[in-house]
Amino acid sequence: MELLMNLVRRNDKHKLQYRHTYDDYNDKDFVFCRDDGYPFSPARIVTRMNRLMQKTAIKKNATPHTFRHTHISMLTEAGVDIATIMERVGHEDIKTTMRVYTHVTNKMREEASEKISISYGNLLQYTQE
Repeated sequence: MELLMNLVRRNDKHKLQYRHTYDDYNDKDFVFCRDDGYPFSPARIVTRMNRLMQKTAIKKNATPHTFRHTHISMLTEAGVDIATIMERVGHEDIKTTMRVYTHVTNKMREEASEKISISYGNLLQYTQE
């Protein structure tokens, strides 16, 4: 969260600097935007992201939208309630969040198995009398 807050502060300074430079400065509070306040084009974002991805150990094709799916799945995996997730990502329909964005991870599968084992595992055990 600190990273995001630093970015917001930087953007506020940027906004003060450039607001008077452009007659049509777009003050819509985009987190990532051009000097004139308008959002970057999707193609530009993908180009920058690909350049950054080449410098990482991640060798999977990814788009900015991939990170949105991953973020929502990570929130679910961390046990964040669905209402908070929906608010955080701007969803109004729970079906969108659950069917489209939330993916079952290996960790979720393991935790489900552990919970079943803890709750019901001893039902199948016989006691020798």
